[in-house]
Amino acid sequence: MNAARFYVFPIVGLLLLALLEGSRGQGLAPSPAAEGPFSDGKTIDQGIACVLLVVALVVTYLFH
Repeated sequence: MNAARFYVFPIVGLLLLALLEGSRGQGLAPSPAAEGPFSDGKTIDQGIACVLLVVALVVTYLFH
C-alpha cells in the first residue's frame, strides 16, 4: 500500500499541475490579414518529411 502511494501521488500531482498551468494561458492574438495564397516551400518540406517518416515506420515494421 505504501509503495503505491509513492507512484500515485506524484502522477496525480503532475496531472493537476498540468491542468492548472493550462488555465493560465493567454488569449489568442488576432492573425494578420492574409495577402493571398502563397507557398514558401515550408508546407512542401513538411509533407515530404511526413511521407519519409511513414516510409521509415513501414520499413522498420516490415524488417522487425
